Amino acid sequence: MCKAKRFGEACSAVKIINLKVPSTYLLDQTSKTPDPLILDCEYEVDESEKGFVLKWLLDGQPVYQWIPSKNPFPFQSFKNRVDTSYVVSQEHLHKHRAMAIIKPLANFTGEYMCIVQTYASIDRKSAKLKIIVRESKFDLSYYLNGDGYITVDCHARDISPLPELQIRINYELFETENLKSVQGENGLYNVSISGRIRKDQLESPAMIECLLSIPETNYNKRRSTTYYDNLGLT
Repeated sequence: MCKAKRFGEACSAVKIINLKVPSTYLLDQTSKTPDPLILDCEYEVDESEKGFVLKWLLDGQPVYQWIPSKNPFPFQSFKNRVDTSYVVSQEHLHKHRAMAIIKPLANFTGEYMCIVQTYASIDRKSAKLKIIVRESKFDLSYYLNGDGYITVDCHARDISPLPELQIRINYELFETENLKSVQGENGLYNVSISGRIRKDQLESPAMIECLLSIPETNYNKRRSTTYYDNLGLT
């Protein structure tokens, strides 16, 4: 039985004590058997409680439900993306609390909420998750124009979510045009930036870098090359 610690203190029959939702998940499109994305919701519940139900929501929409007397039930686009045989605990009221997502899609990014409830009480917690699709290509190049300027170009293909790009020359930020981006039907982005500098303003040799990052994550990539007067790439 659930007992209040002090007189007049509310008694909760079910309480979430730990929500395990990673802030990011790196989707490897080249792997045929990628690791599943596991979302777990640890809670305390009185064994005498009736009507226990666990639900997972994505951006307010139900995607998974488990009632201990029934099999786990994934909703909508998660229907063929959840391993309903996954067991996180042998305890009767905890067995299928975790949602094991198989081959997540890029649009599975969002805020995940776990809701646990009985006839007597309810508790919920949420956390945000970003699905990162690694770029298929990330290149940096430069070339001499006929007007005496050098153009530096950096681009990445098939990445999600929308990244940021920066070009630096000798570790200083290089002024570029605004980021150009195109989103394909698959939801992935092709992005590029470029800038121009007069050849006589660029000392040789010079370090040229392109930095790719996804905001609010620790996903960062770098490409570099060295400029020489003969325009040879290294």
